[in-house]
Amino acid sequence: MIKKRIAIFSSTTTLVVALLAAPLASSAGAATITKRVIKVEASISSQQKITHTVSPNGRRVYGFNLLVGRDESGSNPIDVETIGNVNYLKGNGPFFGFITFTAEDGSSLGVQMNGKAEVLPNGTDTRVFAPFKVIGGTGKWLHAEGKGTFTGLRTAAVGADVKSKFVIRLKSR
Repeated sequence: MIKKRIAIFSSTTTLVVALLAAPLASSAGAATITKRVIKVEASISSQQKITHTVSPNGRRVYGFNLLVGRDESGSNPIDVETIGNVNYLKGNGPFFGFITFTAEDGSSLGVQMNGKAEVLPNGTDTRVFAPFKVIGGTGKWLHAEGKGTFTGLRTAAVGADVKSKFVIRLKSR
């Protein structure tokens, strides 16, 4: 039994070391940031949503939403994955979370956002806006630093598609 546990520990340790060392093995060219401003437009769709309605008259909604989409407008498609947490009163309020942009070559860029949702006067549409900060990347965005904005329009309740625009401003390297 002890030998079996040691073998499992040894295999697990080897796997962990290999995974941690993988980013160090990237080529020097991978650290080059090729674009300074990246614009992404995508309709992001809810893939998973967990929300709770609380308070008198069910006016407060809080929870989590995973939305994904793809910008295929340019020669280099970019996938978008948004993990958002909301705390809305009558549809208005703060949200925060993370966005991952993945290029066709597998390079990814992660950002952290803090934003606000605002129900428009028609009572149905909601505008969202969030500034964000780059927290890291892989591949061609390995040493990326920068910031940007996320703007979007949702024409139904939380969980509906969001027509989105992202502007990422990377610092030159």
